[in-house]
Amino acid sequence: MLEYIIARIKFLCYHLFRIEEVEMGNEVLTVFDIANYFSSKSTMSHKKLQKLVYYAYAWYIALYNENADDLKNKLCVDTRFEAWVHGPVCRTLYDKYSNNYGQVDRYNGKISSLITGELKKFLDVVYKVFGKYTGDELESMTHREMPWQNARNTLEPYMSSNEAISEKDMFVYYNSLHG
Repeated sequence: MLEYIIARIKFLCYHLFRIEEVEMGNEVLTVFDIANYFSSKSTMSHKKLQKLVYYAYAWYIALYNENADDLKNKLCVDTRFEAWVHGPVCRTLYDKYSNNYGQVDRYNGKISSLITGELKKFLDVVYKVFGKYTGDELESMTHREMPWQNARNTLEPYMSSNEAISEKDMFVYYNSLHG
């Protein structure tokens, strides 16, 4: 399963995303804009939404930056993913949806005007590749990946953590799959 995902992402990324960087001008995307876009596609678990947003964020860092020491291009501003027990979690996104009994309703509002062109294609590919999996399956995938593992370090699987997942680790790991 992981080999198929990696091969699919490599193919799609090569053919779609090295074309040009996304122009955003003075406006900025937020983690909520990305979450709204994904949740506009279907009702899903909060866990699944967290992982979709994480994968979009991490793959964007890997694809739209040249090296790990100069990560200027990020999908959304003021975003930090933490290495929680159940995989990467963005605390601000968690705070918004934590009272929804684990479910995120389908979003029917206005999608950010910044999500067009190459960025929309990028998010659609992330959804196409990862959206078919459950939150539990996505959790399992992230647990096998270096960025989450490095942030967890020597913690036992059941121990809580709010340690940030390194964007440098995201770049290095996902680029190693892409390259």
